[in-house]
Amino acid sequence: MNMARIPEVFGPHKHFKLSKKKKNKRLIKRLRNEYRLSILKESSYEEQVSVLLTPLNVVLLVGSAFILIGGLVYSLVALSPLKEHLVPGYIDDQYRQDAISARNTADSLLAKQAQYDDYLILLNRVLSGNIHPDSVKFDAQEGLDEQSLSYQMSEPDSLLRNKVAEEDRFTLNLASGANPAESRKFLFTPVEGTLSSKFDPDIEHYGIDIVAPKESIIKSVLEGTVVLASYTSDGGHVIQVQHSGDLISVYKHNSVLLKKTGDRIKAGESIAVIGNTGDHSDGPHLHFELWEKGLPVDPQLYLNISE
Repeated sequence: MNMARIPEVFGPHKHFKLSKKKKNKRLIKRLRNEYRLSILKESSYEEQVSVLLTPLNVVLLVGSAFILIGGLVYSLVALSPLKEHLVPGYIDDQYRQDAISARNTADSLLAKQAQYDDYLILLNRVLSGNIHPDSVKFDAQEGLDEQSLSYQMSEPDSLLRNKVAEEDRFTLNLASGANPAESRKFLFTPVEGTLSSKFDPDIEHYGIDIVAPKESIIKSVLEGTVVLASYTSDGGHVIQVQHSGDLISVYKHNSVLLKKTGDRIKAGESIAVIGNTGDHSDGPHLHFELWEKGLPVDPQLYLNISE
């Protein structure tokens, strides 16, 4: 009795499978059905072209044509300059290389700027006397090594600073409204030494030469303003001070200048260190000149210097 019911249970499912296979066969058969495509002449209906086609061939032909056209379009865009205009956000290789080069250049400039900043910091510390030049090693590639710096002043530098400070204790500050003729009575001796050469305009020697010990401090003879602090081939390190009454004092052949252009100084204030610089110097001495209204004046008229 159970065996008689088996066809009733599995019968509908089996029928569904059979119907699905039939539909697939019918679809394949339809795709393989042959059709003739004919092109006829309008006037006589004479067949000009005849092509035998199937739906499957048409699908394959259209798909192949689509792939071929797509490949041609891609090649045209990818291998030609059209991609710069048709592809959104496209960046040319040359632009990319230029950007990389610009970035590398910027990094190099920043590194160089950092080295120059370190060098300026070091130079400022040396000029201010906080460190001695011989104690510093600056590598242009690696920059400034802070750990290698010695902030202790050298002994010669300390002695020179103390000497200048000691000499400046005797500076004079004359009243700004004093009579220029009266102020010349108080000309400060520029350096303690011996007169070696006198004022002689006939041989174009417009000053006097004073021989003094090495590293002697040179002082300003009057209150005034530094109008020149430079180096010349004949005078070496030269400093020139403008005083009231159109009077100018000139100090040549110095080894070191202690003032710069524009500095306001007092009478007797240290302005330089005696030296032997310039082509017209043959030993440590000071060549001192006085000029009044553009004309040279004999400094011995106002200074008491032993011969």
